[in-house]
Amino acid sequence: MHALSHIGLATQLARAARISVAPPSWDLLLRSCAVAAVAATLVSLLFPGVSDLAVYFTLMLICCGPTSAFLPAASEPILIAFGQLYSPLLIAGIGIVAIVLVEFLNYSLFDAILHSEKLAKLRDARLVQLVVRWFNAQPFLTVAVAALTPIPFWIARTCAVLSRYSIVRYMCATALGRFVRIFLIAALGSALPLTTGQIAAAGVTAMLLIVAVVLLRRLQLKQRRAFLAA
Repeated sequence: MHALSHIGLATQLARAARISVAPPSWDLLLRSCAVAAVAATLVSLLFPGVSDLAVYFTLMLICCGPTSAFLPAASEPILIAFGQLYSPLLIAGIGIVAIVLVEFLNYSLFDAILHSEKLAKLRDARLVQLVVRWFNAQPFLTVAVAALTPIPFWIARTCAVLSRYSIVRYMCATALGRFVRIFLIAALGSALPLTTGQIAAAGVTAMLLIVAVVLLRRLQLKQRRAFLAA
């Protein structure tokens, strides 16, 4: 009886997995994320010795996904902490898998938003068109440099979406830049004599400083607009 119930449950799950939950492009993306999450869970259960790496993979999905806008400077402390535990090369390899997977989601979201009718005026703005032309001069290098450096990556992503840059080349440039960045930060972590608590405190402090700067700039902009309107 137990065997039959397990077979029935497996059959129901297989049928449910074939049901589309979104448009084709989004459906594939959601399924890929689900498979990655299940795989990470299975790895944690079957191989307890590498469960930390599964946690790291999940954290990178969260920190580099759409929620990254609300988690500034969140990935650096994670990379430093795990760089003290594992080889920087391993950390970079696993991190890239997570980043490439979640970047498809980021790119799809930007594509849907930027090509909506509500943002038609923004796409046609003179400044936006000028920035896109600059991007088209060296698109691969621009994406790779933005992925490597502290430059806000959403700028490169926006230009890639607006210019209809090849998604394959975009992902390759992203992977190249991010791999080097992750490796360097993890290598730095392996060399720094910091405790986990110190790394966490530094990360929280950096996040609070970034949030404070953003809020201060918005307040100044609001006051400037109010002054000009007066």
